Amino acid sequence: MWPFSKKTDESPRAPGPNDWILGQGERDGFPMIVRMANAYSGLAPIPAYDHHVIISVHLRNPQSNGFPSFEEEDDLDSLEMSVSQLLEIDNESLCVLVVTNNGLRDLIFYTRNVESVKQRTEDAVALFAGFVVEFSIEPDKDWTIYQHFSRWLAPNSQSRA
Repeated sequence: MWPFSKKTDESPRAPGPNDWILGQGERDGFPMIVRMANAYSGLAPIPAYDHHVIISVHLRNPQSNGFPSFEEEDDLDSLEMSVSQLLEIDNESLCVLVVTNNGLRDLIFYTRNVESVKQRTEDAVALFAGFVVEFSIEPDKDWTIYQHFSRWLAPNSQSRA
């Protein structure tokens, strides 16, 4: 009852443009750039989102440092945006990390609907010929991947993952 009631079953909101931490480091001898959704810091793990989804996009023509070439950056960004929009419908999945390293861009989500995310991922990658895209879905109720990068990343950090 207004003004005293509070909705308690809300799904987490998608992070806005200012809700991300950018970090850089090194993995496997290559530089690495990580974007982490800081919006979930202090909330993670979120119990309903108990599986992580890793979508690995192989770069078509990476630079010698393993980062995308300027020619494919727009296509890669479009693919990332399309996949995120499809998976985040109805907050079924939450994009929490984007890692670019050694010729790959990994999009890491947590999901509460494994079957839907499988179908949506297959639908999304079909839209972008030319990229090799792989995905895996694993139980991860403790959000171990997110927690790892959360400990590693702090504003303006420069570390190794």
